[in-house]
Amino acid sequence: MTQAVGEAGGRQRVLVVGYGVAGVGIAADARSHGHEVVGFLDDVKRAPEVLGSLGDVNRVVREHHIDSVYFAIPTVDAKVLRDFLSGLEKTGLRLSILPRTYKTISSESVSVRDLTDVDVLQLVGRQPIKHDLLDAQRMVVGKRALVTGAAGSIGSRLVEHLLTLGVVQVIAVDWWETGLFHLENRLADDRLRVVIADVKNESRIERIFTEHRPELAFHAAAYKHVPLMEDNPMEAVVNNAFGAENVLRQAITTGASHAVYVSTDKAVRPANVMGSSKRLGELLLSDLAQQSGDTKLTAVRFGNVLQSNGSVMETFRRQIEAGGPLTVTHRDVTRFFMTIDEAAQLIIQSALLGSNGDICVLDMGEPVRILDLAESLVRATAPHVRIDVTELRPGEKLYEELTYNPELATSTANSKVFILQVEDEMSVPVARIRALIAKIRSGNYSDDETIAALRDMGFNVKERASA
Repeated sequence: MTQAVGEAGGRQRVLVVGYGVAGVGIAADARSHGHEVVGFLDDVKRAPEVLGSLGDVNRVVREHHIDSVYFAIPTVDAKVLRDFLSGLEKTGLRLSILPRTYKTISSESVSVRDLTDVDVLQLVGRQPIKHDLLDAQRMVVGKRALVTGAAGSIGSRLVEHLLTLGVVQVIAVDWWETGLFHLENRLADDRLRVVIADVKNESRIERIFTEHRPELAFHAAAYKHVPLMEDNPMEAVVNNAFGAENVLRQAITTGASHAVYVSTDKAVRPANVMGSSKRLGELLLSDLAQQSGDTKLTAVRFGNVLQSNGSVMETFRRQIEAGGPLTVTHRDVTRFFMTIDEAAQLIIQSALLGSNGDICVLDMGEPVRILDLAESLVRATAPHVRIDVTELRPGEKLYEELTYNPELATSTANSKVFILQVEDEMSVPVARIRALIAKIRSGNYSDDETIAALRDMGFNVKERASA
């Protein structure tokens, strides 16, 4: 972790990047802690204290024997920040970055805990996408909404957004009672009703829908950890495929106007059990959409959600706080990234966009190399931490895709959201999917048989050693 300004090995010679309000404030703070602020860098403003532009940093560091650099431009363009970080030459130079969301100037240098998902997006070179939710608000206001997986990081943020948009009630469904307890206490909203239930329990889900009659249903519950699902394929299929069908079917039966299934980029050409199970869920949604009557069914795919439970960013955060090392499973592994707010807003938007049975995807820019993310985090928050490149985990792919065929993507009223019409690739007859689910639920099926069935359906999942 970076040290506090007043603890950085005695008096420091400091260079501040940014001659705005934040830069001047952080300079005053540094001086109050006994450090010498040598000057500033700024690409726009000129003054005697401004020693050059951002591109002059290495020259200024050398000429003025700088010990610490404080980057204090909270609204900086992502590319500018990345170029600045990658261009620094001097090793051992202390670097602190003022996050975009930093509210006050304090005596603390920025640690990995200070970086929000918006700040991390900046490090990897993408600005967060802000959605115009006015139309979504008109759809949501005064309605009853149900969210499964509501105790999770994405589900809980979705609940918050729905309450902010003006729903009359949110039924928050999850099997994780501790998470629901904390959600209820944190939000403290009379419109929130928490319900403990397992999406695989048909009678329980039927009772919940019958009692509450939600007009909007958002199915975010899923098992998502790839290596765990490799070892638990039966649970993955029943939870991620049957659980989705169970919720969507009840939404249709009770007359919901919209129901959204949260999928994943791992459902595209899946190389693991988790992605295969989510693709089965997409196919079941497509079949249900043909008989859904007045209920509009849509799915939404997105990539790695920064700071969601179990994300690579959260793993890196824990590793940095423990002193390292950061572990990257391959030098060339890449992922798409988005913020939790982007994910929650896209889920709501997808209820409006497209037609019954369509899949929505977000334009998340170019995929990010995980090694680049790790190096940026280390440089910004913990220069002493090393990075170890290990090996791909079971079921892990080098890269992910958002569509089987990009030419199938059509634009929408939102320039950053695209609609995929029905995709024929990796298509499995729903009768086979339901037969597999029935066998697993009968209790007379095994994990090995489940893997064999997925492979027979055409999914590129790894054969179990005992099979």
